[in-house]
Amino acid sequence: MEPGVFKSEFKIDAHDETVHHVLSQPSENLILEQNAELRKNPGLIRDLGSKDEGGSWGRQVASVPLILYYKAIRDGFQLNAPDSEIAGREMARFLQTEIGKTCLVR
Repeated sequence: MEPGVFKSEFKIDAHDETVHHVLSQPSENLILEQNAELRKNPGLIRDLGSKDEGGSWGRQVASVPLILYYKAIRDGFQLNAPDSEIAGREMARFLQTEIGKTCLVR
């Protein structure tokens, strides 16, 4: 886990006398809201790489908050697979889920 990105809290449920650990990413909603705004403008091209570096070498497709990335891994998506082909296929599969669709920028 990335230090400083997450907020860790322990909450006590007085009703059943249990302690729950809640991990959150304060910037998650900001990232997802920005993604929604970018999807509203389909003409916006998000090129990666600058022209002085030889031009565009790709386009941004999604912006995934780290908390969702790690949750997807816990849910069985092999986003961190050592084989980049497998990781790429798994990311494409994740982006087809309901929560994955909120990460899309185009």
